[in-house]
Amino acid sequence: MSRRKTERRLLAAGLLALGALAVCLLLWQRRAALAERTEIILIQKALDDTDFWTSVAQGGEMAAEEHDADLTVMGPAEEQEIGLQNEMILEAIADKPDAIVLAPGSSEATLPYARQIEEAGITLVLLDSTMEEEAGISAVATDNFELGYKMGSYMKQFVAPDTVIGIVGHVEGSSTALGREAGFRAGLGEAQDQVAEIVFCDSITEKASELTRGLLEKYPEMDMIVGLNEYSAVGAARAVLELGLSDQIYMAGIDSSLEQIQLLEAGVYEALAIQKPFNMGYLGVETAVRAARGERVEENIDSGSELITKENMYTEENQKLLFPVAE
Repeated sequence: MSRRKTERRLLAAGLLALGALAVCLLLWQRRAALAERTEIILIQKALDDTDFWTSVAQGGEMAAEEHDADLTVMGPAEEQEIGLQNEMILEAIADKPDAIVLAPGSSEATLPYARQIEEAGITLVLLDSTMEEEAGISAVATDNFELGYKMGSYMKQFVAPDTVIGIVGHVEGSSTALGREAGFRAGLGEAQDQVAEIVFCDSITEKASELTRGLLEKYPEMDMIVGLNEYSAVGAARAVLELGLSDQIYMAGIDSSLEQIQLLEAGVYEALAIQKPFNMGYLGVETAVRAARGERVEENIDSGSELITKENMYTEENQKLLFPVAE
């Protein structure tokens, strides 16, 4: 064999070896990238068909995709199933993710389980609500006092000297309920003395309707009713409509489900104080990813809110808030 042929064969063999090495290096890099993907578990208060929690999950999924993280979304069927949510927290801890984003169902009953997340060395970010004691590296939530204040400040214009006001809340003692009620009363100013009673529906729409009918039986002169979340606001509005009193009672609510938007458009509500659930979910997961990767994050992050009325609901900006679309 000539020297030139030998050199060619050696060169070909070398090129094949380099090609094989490059393929191996590429595969190793891909495996390493997969191994480094951040595992996040989002535990919501509920995985129901309400627009709020659906939007939260969609926001979280977008953040996970943009930040190369793997996201699992969990939650009970209904918000009041706090015991079931606590069991899910234990399941999530056993899966050993890099971070857990938790929307605590109870400021008191969820706290021991949040502590177990921290004790397991898992990064904890709170979402939507806080608890009786500080927990987690960050809390992403609506400023609930501000949310209630916006609604109270707007509704104050409809208060007459003889107005009787009723409040339909969601979960008694929860940080969201306390903040929104306090903000609403502060927004009313001196008119807060005209609040006759607040009742709590445990985030059950049908119960909110029953409680609203009870309020109207107890206070026949009641002419203003507000709901502090989607369940309570929708339930209250349904009761008022069924009783044929929508032209006699000023109403407002918090959150922005399709039914609520239709009720605002129809004039049943004077206003909706809305959260930004898509934004909340996105910021919650993004914060968890950053914290799990060792980055510094803010302790408290306001996911924002807006007051929507029939007059401003059709602006381009507010239409995007009322009908968020995940791309």
